[in-house]
Amino acid sequence: MYLNVTQRAELGIDGNCGFALLGRNIQEGEAEFVEIPESSVDRDSSFMRPKGTNAAKLWACKEALRRLRIRLNAPNMSYYFGRSHPYGD
Repeated sequence: MYLNVTQRAELGIDGNCGFALLGRNIQEGEAEFVEIPESSVDRDSSFMRPKGTNAAKLWACKEALRRLRIRLNAPNMSYYFGRSHPYGD
């Protein structure tokens, strides 16, 4: 896939997954999905957080972006927070 310099990946949440989407929609674009983990380790205090917390959602979105960058060989691909992202509208 040819990556246009102006293209940015959308990060968001869909059901129990974080996603990174490059394109207008999932059918026409490139996407990666990562399941939100049951729990996540807080690096500062080493306790577990339950599924659905912002930390777990943020991790899933970040991991989806990492995987999309690798698959498309676009290590510097930029991104924005979609409406479904915890930091979105």
